[in-house]
Amino acid sequence: MELDIKLSINKKHEFSHNTFILKWNPAISSYTMERLDNDMAEWADGMWSDDFDWSVYEWQKAHKGDRFFMVRVGEGNTGLFAAGRFTSEPFKDEDWSGKGREVYYMQMEFETVFHPERAEIITTEELERELPHLDWRKGHSGQMLDAESAERLELMWRDYVGRNKSLYLPRAVKNEYYDSRSDIDKAIELASKAHAADYDLDGNPTILHPLAVGMMGKTDAERIVGFLHDVVEDTRYDFDDLEEIGFSEEVISALRLLTHDKETPYMEYIERICKSGNKTAINVKLNDLRHNLARGREGGHLRCVEKHTKALEYITSQL
Repeated sequence: MELDIKLSINKKHEFSHNTFILKWNPAISSYTMERLDNDMAEWADGMWSDDFDWSVYEWQKAHKGDRFFMVRVGEGNTGLFAAGRFTSEPFKDEDWSGKGREVYYMQMEFETVFHPERAEIITTEELERELPHLDWRKGHSGQMLDAESAERLELMWRDYVGRNKSLYLPRAVKNEYYDSRSDIDKAIELASKAHAADYDLDGNPTILHPLAVGMMGKTDAERIVGFLHDVVEDTRYDFDDLEEIGFSEEVISALRLLTHDKETPYMEYIERICKSGNKTAINVKLNDLRHNLARGREGGHLRCVEKHTKALEYITSQL
């Protein structure tokens, strides 16, 4: 059985750890493309050796638990294709290249591996556009990133994995951390938990509103954002919780726009959504307003109807 991607573990990145870039050129590395093929075939069959170590250039700065991203360099489909964490402290061992250098290694565990010959990875060109101050084509393997670059790369990777779940959901090797549910399932579960035991002005369960708004969405992103649009604003959950669950950057960005800070005047908040140009946020807000108008008229909440009518008219005038 061929496997294009090893399991992705949804786990919040702890930026208190350091982050390193490991570079892999299969044409000269002792870890060949054939070895990657064999390892991925074993992962597909449920065999988890995960007995890997890699040379780390800036080993003095590295520790167990630090984050790594692996980039393929040289020829072929180059770019970012894997991520994980170091599982040991650095240790000195024989130089893998046979040149007699002083080399320090660290044991490592992959969390996610997209096969660079079978999947569309994050290309070298994309990396250069996002982080142009870094050399993505050559240089030492195991160089540490500054905190800002590490965070930007983590968010870029998380968004990429979220957008490419279709590659691994049907075929991924599973372990205890793996969550194969769709983001829609996760959104409905979280919204139901967040709004549990809450009721609206008419005594109806609060969850009925976000469920209705989510069902009005025309895309998966609009449905997910619709289900979650009141979670941060009205419950104990925050954006860190949503990121830890693994919702995509597209979803998180729309939710940030839709979450109303009560210190911001309502129409200023509506204008901000319009000016953002974020189609997901705008469409979900339209659905939110239409549902609020319907239940406001039914319940006789005239002040709410007036406010929501004004907002709806403003947004539609800007489209």
